[in-house]
Amino acid sequence: MTLFALLLDVICLGGYYFQLYSGGPIIYLLGLFLQAIITIVLLWMTLTYKGKRYRNPWLFGWFSATIRFGIVLMSLGVNAVMTFMYVVNYFGINDLIFNH
Repeated sequence: MTLFALLLDVICLGGYYFQLYSGGPIIYLLGLFLQAIITIVLLWMTLTYKGKRYRNPWLFGWFSATIRFGIVLMSLGVNAVMTFMYVVNYFGINDLIFNH
């Protein structure tokens, strides 16, 4: 699952660069759909993760995730933020990602 999450991150990065260099309203909409689908897949992967999620429970009063689960969590977090930024950009609220 961890390698699949990293593969999905690479696909998202490739989609971003594709949109950056060949942008247009339809390309941006397709990129938004790609990002949303990958975020939903990562959410599903996070909720159904079968490996060990936490290591040494109560290290300084905090639960700390294992490295593998942490990669999946960070991937979900970054892609969720990027999905929000794509939505904000597509509807013209803020052109933070793409200046069109």
